[in-house]
Amino acid sequence: MTAENIKNFYRFDSLKITNGNLKFQSGKITMSIKNGSDNLYINSVLFRLSYKVISKNSDYLFSRIDLAKLIDPVLRPSYIKTAKRFDTVIIDPGHGGSDSGSVNNYGKEKDFNLRLSKILMKDLERKGFRVRMTRSSDLYPTLGKRVQFANRIPNAIFVSIHFNSFVNNTAKGIETYALSPQGSGTHNDRGVRNNFLKGNVRDSENIALATAVHASIMKKTQADDRGIKRDRFTVLAGLSMPAVLIEGGFLSNPVEAKKIASSSYLSILSSGIASGIVTYRNALR
Repeated sequence: MTAENIKNFYRFDSLKITNGNLKFQSGKITMSIKNGSDNLYINSVLFRLSYKVISKNSDYLFSRIDLAKLIDPVLRPSYIKTAKRFDTVIIDPGHGGSDSGSVNNYGKEKDFNLRLSKILMKDLERKGFRVRMTRSSDLYPTLGKRVQFANRIPNAIFVSIHFNSFVNNTAKGIETYALSPQGSGTHNDRGVRNNFLKGNVRDSENIALATAVHASIMKKTQADDRGIKRDRFTVLAGLSMPAVLIEGGFLSNPVEAKKIASSSYLSILSSGIASGIVTYRNALR
């Protein structure tokens, strides 16, 4: 799909192209990308496309998968045909029990995941949501059991809570994952490798939910934006509802680790997630 087609279909007021830099502008929406890049910005929020934008015969071309599975549901969430109203949020505190996740001087990821999840539960209940948790103590439900538990609950969305780690302790920032669409690649090549998964039925909702939550977290925390990405995490692959996985910062980064260890920062993260869920719910209307 050409950039000009996208400009006309979504009724952008203008498309400016300068040295391979594309900028779509209309009212409250700005969308920009560089030729040869898969980093798409919509209102300053970073998205990772499945395929890079390329130039051919003086046109700039976007993948149809990215158009259908990312750009369209982000720009027009109310047009998502599979979208259903929900009243329940399933929170999945990652790891637990014998699986500690990442570890630093302040503690274990499994404990930070659970602390944030319990704060988030209260924030969401105050906003009128029913909340269920895949674990509420230091236990380890397998990924399969988490999926089975979630799929028994009607009218729900799923939010998996994690914190990141990397061998380079300068890595920092927050990233939010949705399931990779059928026919696309994956940014980290983790999880199951099947091309079509149960969760792909909700691709459009997944990316719309990720957009609302990630944008809200960025606004609340002012953290480095590592983007909205795609992957085939096992816990996302088998779900029958819209779902995201949040990496709330790097436990391997000394500055971020200190923040994550504080209840005040976890409350800010929770507020961002909860507000984003409300934004997503309102967008479906």
